[in-house]
Amino acid sequence: MFDLIRNHRRWMQFVLLLLILPSFVFVGIQGYSNFMERESALAKVAGESVTQQEFDAAVRGRLDQLRSMMGAQFDPQLFDTPAMRKAVLDEIINTRLIAAEASKNYFSASDDLLRTTIQAIPAVQENGRFSNARYRDALAAQGMTPVMFEAQLRRDLALQQVLGPVAQSAVVPEAVMDRLVAAATERREIQMLRFAAADYRAKVEVTDDDVKAYYEANRSRFQLPERVDAQYVVLDQNAVTPNISVSDEDIKAYYEQNQARYRQEEQRRASHILVAVESGASEAAREEARKKAQALAEQAKAPNADFAKLARENSQDPGSAGNGGDLDWFGRGMMVKPFEDAAFALKEGEVSEVVPTDYGFHIIKLTGVRPAVVKPLAEVRNEIVEEIKQQQAARRFAEAAEQFTNLVYEQSDTLEPAAQKFGLKIQEAQGIGRSGQPGNDVLGNPKVAQALFSEEVLQEKRNSGVIELAPNRLAAVRVTRHIPSTVQPLDEVAATIRQQLTDERAMGLAREEGEKRLKALREQDSTQGFGAPVTVARNAPQGVAPTVVDAVMKAPTDKLPAFVGTTTGDAYVIARVLKVEAAPKPEASVIAAEKSMMERRWAQAEQLAVLQMLREKYQVSVTADAQGASSSAAR
Repeated sequence: MFDLIRNHRRWMQFVLLLLILPSFVFVGIQGYSNFMERESALAKVAGESVTQQEFDAAVRGRLDQLRSMMGAQFDPQLFDTPAMRKAVLDEIINTRLIAAEASKNYFSASDDLLRTTIQAIPAVQENGRFSNARYRDALAAQGMTPVMFEAQLRRDLALQQVLGPVAQSAVVPEAVMDRLVAAATERREIQMLRFAAADYRAKVEVTDDDVKAYYEANRSRFQLPERVDAQYVVLDQNAVTPNISVSDEDIKAYYEQNQARYRQEEQRRASHILVAVESGASEAAREEARKKAQALAEQAKAPNADFAKLARENSQDPGSAGNGGDLDWFGRGMMVKPFEDAAFALKEGEVSEVVPTDYGFHIIKLTGVRPAVVKPLAEVRNEIVEEIKQQQAARRFAEAAEQFTNLVYEQSDTLEPAAQKFGLKIQEAQGIGRSGQPGNDVLGNPKVAQALFSEEVLQEKRNSGVIELAPNRLAAVRVTRHIPSTVQPLDEVAATIRQQLTDERAMGLAREEGEKRLKALREQDSTQGFGAPVTVARNAPQGVAPTVVDAVMKAPTDKLPAFVGTTTGDAYVIARVLKVEAAPKPEASVIAAEKSMMERRWAQAEQLAVLQMLREKYQVSVTADAQGASSSAAR
């Protein structure tokens, strides 16, 4: 059947068109799209659907992010879980809720907030000051323009206004903090008596019948998932783009065609004196500030005036006053518009009239001008060579990718032709499960694992389609052997079962003996068998098992000594509580750090409460399909 489709693709497309068109005629385009949306909706937020496609893309994005962080250590089976998928769906819903609330309340970010936020980003600063060149370079490296980035940042800043104030206002009351510190630092002196499971192993007998009975009752635990053996080839850009050379003529032509890229716009250097005016100040206050600025402007324009001294003594700009008002070099778009217009209208050494802005009143002195220049070819030659090489490599790889795809598709019963054409090695792997093969950067990719277990590859033993692992990196796979899911034979797992039953029963005997001794100690105190005293606290366990510390700190201490028993990993432990005392109050810096951490947790709890309220406000509903989507993690 698949051969028929491959050999008559145009004909089959025409047949499919005839089959699809009537559905639009009889149902209508709107009804058809509504039907498709209803089928794929996992949730509704403010009347808008969260689709299966959107959810799948978010899950892939999360897994790809983890894979890039962890590299060969990434195991999709550990991360692609129902809990992770539910968290992704909740994240999508929460983002929609925040956007809906921001839109309803007309939240927005002002130009000043946007400018201040950008200028505070360390990556775009040079010597502690905003650098327009670094800003544009950083965005270009991410494939973004300033317009794109600023639109996205403005939206993010607007969204932050929904939950941001909740986090900023979270405060842990002093009384609560005192109780938490007291609970964390309270010390208890204890002695311990251990009943180790290992001491009871000799008393345990596990028969063959016991092993067989456990095996029969827990067969699903010994079931091996289906697996495949596979072959695969990988085509990357390095395989098809060796020894690219760039001629001098190509370099010169590229330079001449891209002159605008190598143009450095005019920059100016200025100093200023700021007489600040608070937002919302009265007209009288503004007039008084303007008069003060006017007087300073007249002093600054006087012959032999020391502008830097005037700025140090009078400017209310904390960032520049100490430097005599110096603002360093800047280009257009880096200052507020009135300031920029005034600075670019001055001649070098000239002092401006009073310039009003939202910050107050400025007196500006232009101290330097760098005219617009085009960088010479020698300065940008290496950059041009690299860009031409990348363009040629991309072009060659695109051509090779098309040939690679055709060979894999047209000769679908073998990878040999594709491998021979590009000098690739056919690699082999065994025992690959549906979640892929952890540690293998190809077979660990979810898209590859999905392809291996598709009907065409698994059942018909055909090549997969070409799979994009990353930009400029492609792979094709085929199954050489399919191993169905099977239950391991009893003789292969008998030793493991015997060991487990022995450990469990030994632990049971230890616990039984420990509980008997605990009961006797509560009736009649004795120190027999107990170790040396040790003082523990919640924040200072002294190597004592967490379960023991937890039981000790919860034990009632109205009567001492007190006794408490609990199970650790390999023993039953009785703790004899001898003394309870409050620890000295920690240093202020320690308490401050703890309080900061608690306030972050408090803020998170309050933000979750707000999100829950928004779920009710915007009538969030999660469909039955969402349960299936969340549970369909990689297995």
